[in-house]
Amino acid sequence: MIRHETGKDITDEEFIKVLKPFVDNYDEYLETYILPEIISYYVANAYYRHAMYETTWIQEFNSARDILNITKIDNEKVSDEVKKLLRIKYALEIISDDPLDFKKIEY
Repeated sequence: MIRHETGKDITDEEFIKVLKPFVDNYDEYLETYILPEIISYYVANAYYRHAMYETTWIQEFNSARDILNITKIDNEKVSDEVKKLLRIKYALEIISDDPLDFKKIEY
């Protein structure tokens, strides 16, 4: 269904039935698939290019997230997934969150 512009505000019922589920679904997709990939790439790229200054995990995580101007996410869920991707995809294991320190994994 294509919603046409009527020039009127949507009703609370329309918001709850149509718009809110759409936005919630989009947010879930970002948290599950997009943000972990982008943030893990950002962190690994900074590490391997020696472009990471002394920082903490939360500062580095927020720096990567803030570039996208996304504020309403489940930080813990995304952070856990990013740490998993860093291990699996980029061979980096976080050995300290504060100060942030990594160990390269040799496969």
